[in-house]
Amino acid sequence: MKRAVAPRLAAALAALLAGPAALAWVPVGESDSTAYYLDPETIRVEGVHRRVWRLFDYKAPQASGVRSGKALIEIDCRADTYRYLRTMYYSEPQGRGKLLGGARERPREHIAPGTLVAQLAKAACQAPAQRPGR
Repeated sequence: MKRAVAPRLAAALAALLAGPAALAWVPVGESDSTAYYLDPETIRVEGVHRRVWRLFDYKAPQASGVRSGKALIEIDCRADTYRYLRTMYYSEPQGRGKLLGGARERPREHIAPGTLVAQLAKAACQAPAQRPGR
């Protein structure tokens, strides 16, 4: 079961549109086991793609010791596809604690409607692009 956090996401994007406020991780949605966030300050435009950092927090410790992770995701807003460029796993919530490993680039996939990735893509594609170095 997934739950959207559209009102909070919309408010965060409105704040981002209003000016250069320092925003923290913004909730995008959650499943029964995991909460997902994005960092609007990291959204970058590279050609037809948007790149954004996503954070996930497991609600319970995993057998591997992983409690959270950060992933750099590339989204093609025109083709409705995405791919993970890099993922890092951590021992504590919110991408803190000991780095436990990671994963490299994965193949591009289509974005399925109604999924948490679709919510992330919508937010990233609607947000204004940040200039490099911000």
